[in-house]
Amino acid sequence: MSTQPSNPMQSTAPPLIPVQRKSWLGRNWIWLLVVMFVCGAVLVVGIFTLIMGAMRSSDVVKEGVARAQSNPLVVQRLGAPISQGWLVSGSINVSTGSGNADVAVPISGPKGNGTVYVTGQKIAGIWTYSVMQAAIEGSGERIDLLSGARPAEPQSSTPSPAPSATANLQNQAAQNSADAVAATAPQPNAPAPNSSAAVSSDIIQSQDTNTPGVVGELIQCRRSDGVLSVKIRFHNTTGTPVNFYVLGTNISYDRFYLAAASKKYFILKDSAGTELAPGGDYSCGMPGVCEKLPAGQSNTWWAKFPAPSADVTKLDLFTPVTPPFEGIPITGN
Repeated sequence: MSTQPSNPMQSTAPPLIPVQRKSWLGRNWIWLLVVMFVCGAVLVVGIFTLIMGAMRSSDVVKEGVARAQSNPLVVQRLGAPISQGWLVSGSINVSTGSGNADVAVPISGPKGNGTVYVTGQKIAGIWTYSVMQAAIEGSGERIDLLSGARPAEPQSSTPSPAPSATANLQNQAAQNSADAVAATAPQPNAPAPNSSAAVSSDIIQSQDTNTPGVVGELIQCRRSDGVLSVKIRFHNTTGTPVNFYVLGTNISYDRFYLAAASKKYFILKDSAGTELAPGGDYSCGMPGVCEKLPAGQSNTWWAKFPAPSADVTKLDLFTPVTPPFEGIPITGN
């Protein structure tokens, strides 16, 4: 019996192992991480932008920037126009008519940069400020935006000596004595006194302005037929002419408002949307509402506001060029 030799090509092959296919997550995990990172970054940027937008549009920041833009000394240092920077630092905490704020706002102009520092407290819906200064970058100079256009006292380890109170009293006494002698001396050819200087009994309240030598004298706060008329006489007390900006460049009339019974009252507008107050022009070289005040002279600024209810007898007046006029009595019906 014969046998056939076995064919080596017919040997049994090992079974094929199926290749396991990766899941969708296994194939795309890198792209998923990229998408998650981008979404997270967009979310963070969005939240940061909302916070910055809320701070930039707050009353505290707008008030500080507005006073810096209308301050002649700040304009002299930084140039015009002065613009607000984007990154506001600090904190603003407000809830139902009360709160506090401590912020630093970057500003810039053609000549340089600076920072406006504002610290304030809100009580019964009204902000009051304890600090409002413009720091000029590179010079260390700080300009007080609350009491005038003069520089704030520089910080130094060696304080400068204060003026002698006795010397001040002696100077005041000498000035009063000189005034008394001048008043009693006969002056047959003396010119008639200026009417605005002669009339002082009409001054309800006065405040220094942010221009040295110019005083704001509130002379009317009268209610009639639902309208409250306000007049401020800006008096140049210096011996040289002054161009005084009641409303500076890039400043709107919403910086003038009344506050009474936890409410704000802004200047009325006509049917065309124009405020019932003096309009701006370029008569002083820059756009704005400017009063050309000769030496020792004054001009009167006016505005119409909606009148508070009849039970309100006093109010506060806020302007961008003076500290607040507080506790003003209302006359009229």
